[in-house]
Amino acid sequence: MYKITTMPEIKIKASKVSSLTDARYFAAAGVDFLGFCCNVGTELYCSPAKIREITAWVEGPEFVLELDGWQSEEEIYTIIQSELGQALHFGAFAQYDKSFGLPVFQDFILENIGESDFSHVDFPVIRSERSWDLLEAIDIENVRNLCAKKNVFLDLPFTPGEWAQLNEQLPIYGIIVRGGEEEKTGFKSFDNLDLLFDVLS
Repeated sequence: MYKITTMPEIKIKASKVSSLTDARYFAAAGVDFLGFCCNVGTELYCSPAKIREITAWVEGPEFVLELDGWQSEEEIYTIIQSELGQALHFGAFAQYDKSFGLPVFQDFILENIGESDFSHVDFPVIRSERSWDLLEAIDIENVRNLCAKKNVFLDLPFTPGEWAQLNEQLPIYGIIVRGGEEEKTGFKSFDNLDLLFDVLS
């Protein structure tokens, strides 16, 4: 059985969901968005048929179609026409001039944030491989300034014990968590995520 928690104030998007086990866990935890990788040929790629199969068993979150941004606009429209998602999430190198008629998440690399254009994005996702304890004051200030203008999601490593400090210093709108491979069909340990959701709820 999955533990049901109260809906946290912070918005949560679970990315790279690739199994019903992940989807059910995250839905029970109260996440707002479930993201499915639509990049053909990648490790956690979810075909339209697989996304449809998983989402048929899940209620609550909105579904997000995740794309690296190298697809043509025609390919994007074809994916949208499958009606499998309520939003799109593009990688950091995506450069589309057109609106696709759905809310857009897009990754932005923290170290290059000053060069980025956020005008066409509903939910900027600020990414870094550096963990929270390694961020410099200028990084935190840059993200704080963006948070005053946009609904920002943060995607960087941090521990549940660091959450209170992070949330105090950065008035972010949401965070990104991730699914992953099952240890075996229908089984996966969620111990680390359980700790995180405990401090978020």
